[in-house]
Amino acid sequence: MKIRILTLFFLFSLTPYAASAQGVISWDDLPQELQGILGPMQPQWDRLSPQRQERLRNGVQRWQSLTPDQRSQAQRQFRGWEQRSPEQRETVRSRFQSFQEMNPERQRALRNRFERFRNLPTEQQQEMRRRFEENQGARQPRVQNQNSQQRPGNVERIPNRQAPTRPQQQRPARPGPG
Repeated sequence: MKIRILTLFFLFSLTPYAASAQGVISWDDLPQELQGILGPMQPQWDRLSPQRQERLRNGVQRWQSLTPDQRSQAQRQFRGWEQRSPEQRETVRSRFQSFQEMNPERQRALRNRFERFRNLPTEQQQEMRRRFEENQGARQPRVQNQNSQQRPGNVERIPNRQAPTRPQQQRPARPGPG
């Protein structure tokens, strides 16, 4: 029963946030099959917003379309989510929100980099993670030198890091001598 509730929560958290065009659906109007799956939600069902009811119904339909292996994987992922601290969950939510706000081209580039990382041998992945953690620990807020005055345009450079560049504007070709 606990797994069913956790699975419903997991599915609910993954569903899209599109508003439903329908109104509130009473519990008695749900098909018997959905009532069986959504049973733990019955006490509060009538108090849920139409959008949340719709998301839950869509989540159940997606759950039913999964293969047994996909269901097992979803349950494992949810258990992993459950074991995270509230701070870790908030970090994941924040990163997901940042990703959603990226333009499609940037999202595609990030997905490609992640896929390349996933295809690396385990040892290389671990080495990259170790180096990343080292770099994260080295990033500390800079304390401004008391002798230097910070003026616009006088930017302190970070060693071993390239400054982001902007694509050059297309300029008409100049005719060469000749």
